[in-house]
Amino acid sequence: MRNLYKLIGLFCLVGVMNSCEDYLDKPQDSNLTINEVFKNFDSSQGFVEEMYAMIVDYSLAFYANYPYYGEDSVGVETWIFDYSADEGRYWDWQGNTFNYFSGGTNTSSGIPFDRSSLWPSSWAGIRKANIVIANAEDLMVDANQQEIDAILGQAYFFRAFFHHEIMKFWGPMPYIDRVLEDDWRIERPSEWAETALKIDEDFDKAIALLPEDWDDASWGPGVQTAGTNLFRITKGAALALKGKNLLFAASPLMQGSSDTYGYNEELCKLAADAFAELIQIPRYRLQEWEDYEDVFYDPSGLYPDSTEYVFGQAGSVGWFGGYLADSWQLGALNGANGINSPTHNYIHNYFGMKDGLSCDASPIYDPNDPWVNRDPRFYKWVVVDGDQLIDNLGAATGEDEVNRYAEFYDGGAHRHPGKSNGTRTGYVGKKWYPQGYNKYDNQSVFSWRLHVRLTDVYLMYAEAAVMGYGIDGKPAGFNLSALDAINAIRERAVPDGSLNVSAVNLTSPNVFMDEIRRERAVELSWENHRWMDIRRWKVGTDMKYRLKTGIRFDRNSSGKPINLVEEVIRTKVFDEKHYWLPLPQNDTELYPGYPQNPGW
Repeated sequence: MRNLYKLIGLFCLVGVMNSCEDYLDKPQDSNLTINEVFKNFDSSQGFVEEMYAMIVDYSLAFYANYPYYGEDSVGVETWIFDYSADEGRYWDWQGNTFNYFSGGTNTSSGIPFDRSSLWPSSWAGIRKANIVIANAEDLMVDANQQEIDAILGQAYFFRAFFHHEIMKFWGPMPYIDRVLEDDWRIERPSEWAETALKIDEDFDKAIALLPEDWDDASWGPGVQTAGTNLFRITKGAALALKGKNLLFAASPLMQGSSDTYGYNEELCKLAADAFAELIQIPRYRLQEWEDYEDVFYDPSGLYPDSTEYVFGQAGSVGWFGGYLADSWQLGALNGANGINSPTHNYIHNYFGMKDGLSCDASPIYDPNDPWVNRDPRFYKWVVVDGDQLIDNLGAATGEDEVNRYAEFYDGGAHRHPGKSNGTRTGYVGKKWYPQGYNKYDNQSVFSWRLHVRLTDVYLMYAEAAVMGYGIDGKPAGFNLSALDAINAIRERAVPDGSLNVSAVNLTSPNVFMDEIRRERAVELSWENHRWMDIRRWKVGTDMKYRLKTGIRFDRNSSGKPINLVEEVIRTKVFDEKHYWLPLPQNDTELYPGYPQNPGW
């Protein structure tokens, strides 16, 4: 991506910031004048592109980072923030560097900003966006209207996006819509929707200014970089974030509701309308089942190559792709010194059966043979005892012979604590790498997690539509209902419809919402959405979402699991205060209008 990490000194915020006051201070002097920075499209775009580097990369924040703060997985390392989160020690987001909130260690000479620093980078991004919005239209004297639109469209998107990112984790924030000088003591609103509606206005401006595709021959700003415009902000990305912002604003937590179905109907309709518009853009299509892996990794390329890509962190940094898989790959097969295991309760509660029902509701579920007749996505993304681990069966010899097939039973070669880096739960995830990614087959891979992909859009659409328009309702002029959206996703895996939503899950919008949430847990499993979903649905205090369990079992002579016992590995600490991260204490003492989050 041309000039993606080009640095321009004017107003550039460098280094790790320590408080809101720092982020909002006047910029340091520069040798460049503001007129020189914004004189034409190339120099303006160089300034804008620093904001792409400020998007937090949830997958590459740190090679050993386990950013799974829900009940979906359990790690072995106690010094990383996922363990702090499980213990309710949310203050550690500031002191524990191995998280994506405050910082990490994955900077390099080619990347001017630490991609794991969501808090400081987002505030810096808001300031940069405001500088662009305040100056571009008047100062871009050597630019045509399309070029000015491109600069302003990206800036409006980023101003909205960075506010949304901060609010996802810290709650309502004031909307900063100007370049602050000495007027930064802005009162923090009590209502999420107050700022969310201002975010929505900026996304609308971005939607009006940006193209559907930067490679469109009629879009002048993208012509000179044709073919390398994948990560540039588009109309589709702005529609996706518009809908997501509205859906979040409509959600129970943001509405202050104690009811997990307490959505705002009108905001849900607006969100569904935005998602519907995006789904109708021809360039976006659900990825086919046969090449679904293209959404998650590529053995040969650095960048996502799928019809589902909507919005993500720009670029990749070679070797981090391998480490991403290491943190999920069975340590014994790839030299990793730790492993993050999918929890049994998450897999049992959400990855259902081939008849489309959950394990507990399906008549074909056999607790004595739990891995048969499962939803095809279970086999696509989860490794169980006895599964083949190595493609090249001639590669492992001698003492390595034991690694040909998974041994997750008690005493097995790949069972923690038999192996300090073996599975703790009886499962291993494989969503982020091909089977051949191990020290025997030696297949390289680059993996990524996108901020938004089309399956997520379908799922958010279904959630918004069912609470805004009802089970069979839909926006005017759109032919996809919430039920149609869920079935379209399931029919990708099983085209004959046998996996589709059962009538027993369609008796009311609330019952169907439970099934939509289960579908979301399956399709977006381990993609860094779960913790946010649990919080915005206002279910975090429920014991169902606090337990992290595994299974212990033996094998019989036929290799089947016997004597299965579910064990609690960890019980998350989660009280009302844990719905939001605490704000930096120094920031809350700057002025009376900026209070700490409740309970902290």
